[in-house]
Amino acid sequence: MILSTPHARPRRAPLAAALLAACGAAAATPPLEADLPAGWVPGAGRGVAALMQALADRHQMRGPGAAGTAATRVVTSCADDGGPGTLRAAVAAANNDDVIDLSQLQCSVVTLTQGAVKIDVDSLTLHGPGAPALALDGGAADRVLVHYGTGRLLLDALTVRNGLERLAGYKVAGGACIVGNGTVTLDHVVVRDCVAIGEGAYGGGIITRGLTMYTSTLVNNVAQGSLLATLTAAYGGGAFAFHGTAALYDCTVSGNRATIDPGNSHGSYDTGAGVFTDGGGIALRSTFSGNSTDGTGAAIASHGGFVIGNSTISGNSAGRAGGGVFVRPIYPVSIYNSTITANQASTGAGLYLDGNGEQVTLQSTILSGNSASTGAADLDAPAPQTVYGANNLIGVAGSAVTVPNDTLHGAPMLLPLANNGGLTQTHALAAASPAIDRGNNAANLATDQRGAGFPRVQGPAPDIGAFETAPAAPAVVVPAPALPPWTLALLAGLLGLSGLRRSRKR
Repeated sequence: MILSTPHARPRRAPLAAALLAACGAAAATPPLEADLPAGWVPGAGRGVAALMQALADRHQMRGPGAAGTAATRVVTSCADDGGPGTLRAAVAAANNDDVIDLSQLQCSVVTLTQGAVKIDVDSLTLHGPGAPALALDGGAADRVLVHYGTGRLLLDALTVRNGLERLAGYKVAGGACIVGNGTVTLDHVVVRDCVAIGEGAYGGGIITRGLTMYTSTLVNNVAQGSLLATLTAAYGGGAFAFHGTAALYDCTVSGNRATIDPGNSHGSYDTGAGVFTDGGGIALRSTFSGNSTDGTGAAIASHGGFVIGNSTISGNSAGRAGGGVFVRPIYPVSIYNSTITANQASTGAGLYLDGNGEQVTLQSTILSGNSASTGAADLDAPAPQTVYGANNLIGVAGSAVTVPNDTLHGAPMLLPLANNGGLTQTHALAAASPAIDRGNNAANLATDQRGAGFPRVQGPAPDIGAFETAPAAPAVVVPAPALPPWTLALLAGLLGLSGLRRSRKR
């Protein structure tokens, strides 16, 4: 069903539409894959570049969508046979800037049986009824969505899950749920349980040239380097922003992995289990927890600076450096009003600054309670690095790192990660925490990480970290009830009589 403006757009010829319905034009498209370039080694960017170039080449071959007035195309069938009313048919017929409306479907899952849904137009929106209500499921057989266009793919209010990209030989795998030649925006979307496996595996859940997420979740996605006869690479278990930025607002990134096949003894370069970006990015009011990698940057890995504000990074683990955050400060790094704790790594388990570049600033941030097997537990760098800012609580910093003079040290006394209100989980502060009323609000934040209803400043000063403790309510003094005059007279008489009797006994 198409809902459009009064000016009708060109339609497909009846024969073409019939062929699409019977055969599924997307089914004839060869798989999207790329060979690793000769001489490639893990850590070199030529592997992922080959995959993205293959995507770009396909777009040039297929051409842009037809121009016309944007329309809303309503999906009415839960089948995946390419017939009328199906998601596959609606996407194949779409023009630039159309909206594919899945909100009226009566099913909770659309399982793809004909492979990934291929999107040729530059910009498209897929609108669902809500992430808990509808999932696009790859059936662990193929990717879910492949966007060849160079504009924006917007997903709204749905779940994308169970995509699989498994390649044997010297191949590059990536974007097991979503691969995008342009940018991808997620709004109230869950991307989960997607697996990319290849000698080079880039973006277990998503790979795109730029990623923006609002109130969305990346959970249990995997990028795995698998070829057992040589070195492998795995970048961005949850998502990989290739030569672009990653921006997350009110998001949860949990349980993602960037890892090597357990049977591979040749080694691997693995990084960014939650999110990897080589162009920098930002995370605000977001929580990264339970992500793991054999390499670096279990929660966030960035080769281009990063900004973290009002966020929690907790319980992530890396085999090498940066259990929480691994960042190359090629561009400035700024972390404010955030909590980074309970992460594990060989060194710099909270934050690892890989190289001495642009300015690094910490403001009112907890960086404590992390654990490292060899180096500094909370903050480390391989070369001299000065950290600017104020009002931080940092446990153990490496000898190469100079922290601000007013930095507090020691245990932050945090309660377990939990739902303390708001959209994401946080660590509340114990009543005796040294972080209470010792922070600042240099960023002029209205709320703490939890958002509306949780002011950033409660009490004489802001707390350090992502969570702001509400002051204890003052004790209420209940006055004694007033006694009537006759009661007071009787009481006085009794007291006087009692005194008289005591004097006589003496």
